[in-house]
Formats: sequence, structure tokens, C-alpha cells
Amino acid sequence: MTETAQHIGPGEVTLARGHPCYLSLAGEAVFAVLHMPAPGPHSTTGVIVCPPFGWDELGVHRCLRVLADEFAAAGHAALRFDFPGTGDSAGGPRDPARLDAWTATVEAAAQALREEAGCERVVAAGIGLGGMIALRAVASGAAVDDFILWAVPSRGRRLIREMRQFARIADAELLDHGMAAEDAAEDVAMADDGALNVAGFVLSAETLADLESLDLAELALPDGSHRRALLLGRDSLAFDSRLTDHLGARGVTLTVAPGPGYDTAVVDPHLSEVPWETIRTMIGWVSEGDELLGAVSSSSHGEPALAESAEFRVDGAVIRERPFDFEFEGHRLAGVLTEPVSARDVDLCAVLMNAGALRHIGPHRMWVEAARRWAARGVSTLRFDVVGVGDSEGEASLYARRGAFQRVEFAAQVIAAMNALERGGVATRFLLGGVCSGAYWSLHAALSDERVDGLLLLNMLAFNWTPELGALRDARRTRALLQTGDVGTVLRIAAQDRWRITRMISTRIRRAVTLRRPEGRPPPASSEVVDVLDGLRDRGIQILLLLSAGEPLFDDFVADGLIERLGEWPNLRLERIPTTEHVFSLITSQRRAHELIDAAVTRLLPERSGR
Repeated sequence: MTETAQHIGPGEVTLARGHPCYLSLAGEAVFAVLHMPAPGPHSTTGVIVCPPFGWDELGVHRCLRVLADEFAAAGHAALRFDFPGTGDSAGGPRDPARLDAWTATVEAAAQALREEAGCERVVAAGIGLGGMIALRAVASGAAVDDFILWAVPSRGRRLIREMRQFARIADAELLDHGMAAEDAAEDVAMADDGALNVAGFVLSAETLADLESLDLAELALPDGSHRRALLLGRDSLAFDSRLTDHLGARGVTLTVAPGPGYDTAVVDPHLSEVPWETIRTMIGWVSEGDELLGAVSSSSHGEPALAESAEFRVDGAVIRERPFDFEFEGHRLAGVLTEPVSARDVDLCAVLMNAGALRHIGPHRMWVEAARRWAARGVSTLRFDVVGVGDSEGEASLYARRGAFQRVEFAAQVIAAMNALERGGVATRFLLGGVCSGAYWSLHAALSDERVDGLLLLNMLAFNWTPELGALRDARRTRALLQTGDVGTVLRIAAQDRWRITRMISTRIRRAVTLRRPEGRPPPASSEVVDVLDGLRDRGIQILLLLSAGEPLFDDFVADGLIERLGEWPNLRLERIPTTEHVFSLITSQRRAHELIDAAVTRLLPERSGR
């Protein structure tokens, strides 16, 4: 049932297979992945991996999977999970008592690892907020013996202060890119009851208050003399000395070490690099603990078990979620299928794709929320990771180069997902959707597969992407910024993205002749778009083209005269969201995007019969 891990190293990030499952936590299903060692003798020390929050978790997710695989390869069973209200777990960020639910998850994960993998000793490895929750669980009597804390502050208010600063920087960048101050004010007003929007990820007022009052240095720590702790700093920043002093005073055997690689691991997912040196430090430290005899006497308050699926209520309806994996050209692609239980099942399945290297939960967990709403109405939904992204196998480093995701070849993976769903009896007709590159793959899958009835194209960059098109758009943006006197932005782009300058120059040289066209002849891009739209109209495919303000595709529609021709495609709905952000991090834009994609599903439902 659980496939074993094989050791990997720097440059080899084709990942081993873990077993996805669910922890039952007081009626709140927790998504988890169990990584087991190879059959035969192995360590009785296991590891639970406690993730950070929000964008930090998105960036480091792939690295945490590598970490769990490496622990399994070294003989240690490992269990990683999403906290309730995050990732693929049940619940939402505004649900009550999040801090207590997160703490109970650590306890349940540790007990499950003991029961499922026969571990006699459990180590909790946590980053940032995950480390804080792990230590709080230990203080509450969780069945955790030792802990690894990486970049963990002693005070919750310090963590919240950093989050607020990050949120201010993100908001400032949106204002720099043209978002009106009144839009920003409206978003703050819609945060509701003092919630904090950290670049698209929400902490409720209750959760904020609970975290700000959390002080790890004031927690009692039972059986401190029987515990070990590995405390890791973050690159140039040392570990919090206040927490080091507290643990040492409780008799914990401490190992303090630098944690190189944090700053390059906890970044945008397509740029995240595996912190191999720190991973080796963690594994070596855990393996040393195998020589210790006995374990801390701690007990669980419940009896969690790992399940193959989870059922819960959404909008009064019962839905089911389960892992859904399928093969593509020798790689196992991982996803989650959300299905109706109490609602009438219809012959329509939505397939939602990655936005670049963002894992299958979607931007700010949009796909999780949408899938559950739609299943409550009878529409099954699969969200999955393409090769090398999130939990799917494959080489992740391929995507570090620019434009790596804007390729038609990804459509074959979308079609493979539809094939697997149809073989599994889920549906025979499909609605495809995604943001940016995911929208691009959806479009090209629909162009080659007759089973597609609808498309959700959110902030798609182009109908046919080429490096030349990207260079021309960069040049157009530069001219616009210079005309408005925004030289600082141009210089900042040049400093951060020097590849753009090289691409623009080379493209101008190659296209110097082709830019001269006979008068009155339409640009080739316009002709291609018209052909695509005509073909989709003739097949009756319903299309939502949702574009934020400033998206270059809308400018192309205006420049090519397609706005005046929208009446030729009654199946196409072009909608705008008045914000310059690309992945809907504002609460206002998230809500508007959800309204529009829900309306698109509603338009398709009358055409589908119950099954």
C-alpha cells in the first residue's frame, strides 16, 4: 500500500512515493502523507513534519517532501500533514479555535505514527509556526519525545509582527503597480473582524490573538531531561537565544546549529531550492538519538487512525475527498478528488491545474474551496500537480528557468487526468480551469479533446505563448513606465530580471524585418485567436476569460480589435477584476473570482443529467 523511499541527493529531485491518507481529528479530517522506510529492519524513531504558514508553506512544500523522503531512506518513518484549515485538510482559516486544533493535530500525528509505523520514539520537526505548534503540543503532553525547531521564534507576537510586515510589503507592491488606494482600503474593510490577510492567506482575529499571546519560554515542559532538541537558525540569523535558554533550563539536551538554505527554500515555489546541508544535519541528529533507551512517558487523548478518504459537510451537503493518483509517462501524478455524497451526481468533472509551481491547492487555496462548493452541488472536482510540482514525481529544477510553464506540452498531462477520471467512472464530460499557465494548459487540452464542455481561463497570458511575445510585452511595459516617469520601476526590473533585457534585445534583432507588415493586414496573433475562438464556439464550449486590470492579454484584445467583436462568440464571457494582482491575493479579488467561477459552473449544470 505504501511505496518505499529511495535515497536522493542534490540534483536528483525525482521524489519517492509516499502514501496519502487522512487523520481523523474530532471530526475535522487532516490530510497527511506517510513515508515508510524500505521493508526490513529500520529505526523505531519516526518523524512528524510540521509545516509553516501561508506563502512560507507554499514555497517550502516541495522541500518538506524531500525531507520526509530522506528520513524514510535513512530508515525513519515520516508523516507530513496540512494543519486544519490549510492545504488539503478540512476546515477554513476563519473557523474557531485554530490554535487548539493545530496543537491537537501534532498530537494525533505523533500517535498515528506510533500505531501505523510501530515507532517507539517520535521527533517533531517544525519550521516557523509549525515549530511553535509542535513545542506547544509537547508542553500539552503530546506523544512527542524530541523536536527539531528551524527558524522558530520564542514569542508568537514576533511571528505576527513579521507577517504584518510581509503583508505591508505585498500591499505596497500592489500600490506600486497601479492598484488604487481605495481598492486597498476596501480590501482591509472586507477582512472582517480584524483578520489579517498575509499576501492572500488569512488569520482570523481569534487566531491572531491566540498566537500573539503564545510565549514558548513560559510553557512547562514535562520530562525535559529525557528530551533532545536540535535548534536551527536561518542563514545569517542565529536561533532565538531566549528559547535556547528556556529549553536548557528545563534539562533538554540541546544541539544548536546554523540552518543554511532557509532563505532559498522559503521563497516562491518555482525558485525554491532544497536545503541539502540542513537536511543532512537533521537526519544525522535524529539517527544519533536511536542509541537512546526508552521514550518519554506521554499519552494521547484520542485514538487517531489513518483513513483512505474523508467525508465532511459543506453547505449542508456531505462530500468526500480522497487521494487520486495516475501515471503519466513513467511519473506518478498526485491529486485530490472531491466528490458529492448526498447531492445528485452529475456527469461533469472539473479539473483544476497548478498556477505555475504553486501546488494543487491553488492560489491561496482557491481550488480547495471551489472543489468543495461544487461537490456540494453534484460536480466532482480533481485538483492535481503536473510533473515535478507539489506532490507529483518529476524533476522540479526544470521550472527555475523563465517561461518553463508556458508550454503546450503540458496539455497532455491534463488529458491523462481526464482519461484516468473516465476510467474510474467519475465522469465523461469535463470543465478545465487554471490561473496563468494552468489556464494555458486547459485551453490547449480543450483544443485537442472533444470531452471538454467548459473552460475557466483566469489571467491567462496568451492564446499562443512565444518568447518573442514575452519580449514585446516587456518592451511595451517599459515604454509605458518611462512615459509615466516611473524610472525606478524600470531600473528595479532590470536589476532583478536581467534576463528580460537580453531577451528584449535579441528579439528586436530577430523580428526587425517581420514587424513590417503590409498595410491593413491583421497581426498573426489576432488571426490565431479568432480561429481558436471560432472553433470553441462551434463546439459549444462555454468559456470564462477572467482578467485582472493590467493583464497583457486584455491589452492584446484591445489592440487587435477583438473587444468590438466579442458578440461573435456568445459562448465567451470576458470578465474583469479591478486589481493589478495576478494571483488574487486580495480578499476582494478572491471573492469576486469565486463568484465568477461559480457562475460558470452554474451555466453548465442544466446541460448535465443526473447519474
